[in-house]
Amino acid sequence: MINLKDLLYIKRGFLSKDECDEIIEEYHNIPNEANQEHCPESLEGVDTWSTYKVKQARLGTDVFELIHKSVETMVCDYHDYLDTFESFHCMRRTSLLFPHTYRIMKYDTGAWIHPHTDHAPYIYGSCTINLNEEYTGGDFSFWNGNHKVELKRGDAMIWPADYFWVHAVDEIQSGTRYSVNCFLRATPEYYPEHVRFGVPIPVALKNSAWDGNRAPI
Repeated sequence: MINLKDLLYIKRGFLSKDECDEIIEEYHNIPNEANQEHCPESLEGVDTWSTYKVKQARLGTDVFELIHKSVETMVCDYHDYLDTFESFHCMRRTSLLFPHTYRIMKYDTGAWIHPHTDHAPYIYGSCTINLNEEYTGGDFSFWNGNHKVELKRGDAMIWPADYFWVHAVDEIQSGTRYSVNCFLRATPEYYPEHVRFGVPIPVALKNSAWDGNRAPI
């Protein structure tokens, strides 16, 4: 029997320390002021602001390309992993084709993310990469604490995005945590159409994927 936890795909040590440090440095080099984000809390639906800070990776930079290629690899490897179950529809390969935005996130001591999901129209997955280890707390918490995931420097994780995938990030007890996060879409939104993942799609489904004129089926 398949357990929901089986659909969490983690690659340990996916990025090197130098690559992680390069992304952290980019966060501090981006001149734009960091933003905060909000979304409904999962149990009562109250719109809630999280306390981390976020900056968008800059399109056209080496760091943007590093993040994009890394997430692309995670998406392709995730599909290969899901294929091993021989249980899931191949149409899913048309649903994880574009990044939403590449968000570089900073969690100072006391920061956290409330329980929520990443579900929205045309968003079918999420990917995160942990960038450092100089903090305590900050574990991923799925299903209101029923499953915890500790990520180390360079670890990457991908999972589906729908209303069943409630997750949070525990409060940072000390230090500062950095990460990259991206929602995975079936259609482009904020970036040009060429910022796309090279996901292999079965020939029979080519007409079902985004073609620049219409949304996928």
